[in-house]
Amino acid sequence: MQDIFENFGIYLHVPFCAQSCDYCRFYKRAPTSADLDAFVRGVGAEIALRKTLNGGSLPRPQTMFWGGGTPSVLDERRIEALAESFGGLLPTDEWTVEVAPTNATRARLEAFKRVGVSRISMGVQSFDEGTLRVLGRRHTLKATMEAIGRVADAGFSHFSIDLIFGAEGQTPEAWLADIDKAAACPVDHISAYCLEFESATSCCGGRGGDYAKAEREGDFLEIAFGRLPELGFAQYEISNYAKGGARCLHNLSTWHMARWLGFGPAGASQFGGRRFRNAPDFGTWLCGVNADVPAECDVVPLDDSEMFSSALIFGLRMNDGVDFDLLRRRFPSADSEKYREPLAFLASQNLLKIDGGRIRLTQSGRLVADAVAVELL
Repeated sequence: MQDIFENFGIYLHVPFCAQSCDYCRFYKRAPTSADLDAFVRGVGAEIALRKTLNGGSLPRPQTMFWGGGTPSVLDERRIEALAESFGGLLPTDEWTVEVAPTNATRARLEAFKRVGVSRISMGVQSFDEGTLRVLGRRHTLKATMEAIGRVADAGFSHFSIDLIFGAEGQTPEAWLADIDKAAACPVDHISAYCLEFESATSCCGGRGGDYAKAEREGDFLEIAFGRLPELGFAQYEISNYAKGGARCLHNLSTWHMARWLGFGPAGASQFGGRRFRNAPDFGTWLCGVNADVPAECDVVPLDDSEMFSSALIFGLRMNDGVDFDLLRRRFPSADSEKYREPLAFLASQNLLKIDGGRIRLTQSGRLVADAVAVELL
């Protein structure tokens, strides 16, 4: 197996959602049949354009991830057409697709399996009807359990579900019950994310999005930190837990600062010495790829300093931590010495542990990982 730092991944942003969830910050729009067809054609054009801009070809990826939005709004015909567009760019090791309980139909799941998808990630969010209502989710608990059963029956190699904590009125007991119910499902991966509302959505209630108070967030995090490993799901990143080593390879490559190329509106990339994303607007993205001029934004040139900083901060989110000496070898032009003092300070506060060249967050550090990152910026 090649070094994870050399991995190449493809991300496809499918920007369509039947309903906009109040907590979601990702670019999305309501689907129409015409837009879905234009999207499929646009992705094909974008693949050809990216090949041309890269000298006529792209490396075959180890991983692929279709996110959104909701990729499972695509019907079987469009799923197969998109997969055909990627052709020789289909992944060698892992192919993840996100689905929603409301449209993870048997026919769509069979189509995903047929084209080679190996891993399904379902946005369950909660097994509590009241929490689902607060989150503005359309699915019911009954629909969720039926969808989970269909994914299990389809026989994908790996199956992950997402949970969200921090909704208004959610108690620690309700959060623990969500964890227990998730772990009892036929899954080998669970992601547990803290709720973050968009500032202008109905769930904020005009209070500036202050639901997820730091202390309460820490309490819920500690429940997950303790309970999921007891149920056989080992934590490998602050929000991610795997059973039997079923870690998400695509995300691991991203956190290790490998290479990835994003397709679709708002698709993010780290490729060719740059970090950038496609325009987060369907029409702008489509006009760009049809004119052979990609509409890009948020472009950041990647030198050793930028890559060292990113690899350090994202690496510390993983339970394995980072090998500081390895980072110095990977990015030799970076001023690594400037991190010595803040790292020593964080260690003195019991927020991280330095063991030779290996640096890991302590449990206290994982509870305030964002604050640790700010200290290192």
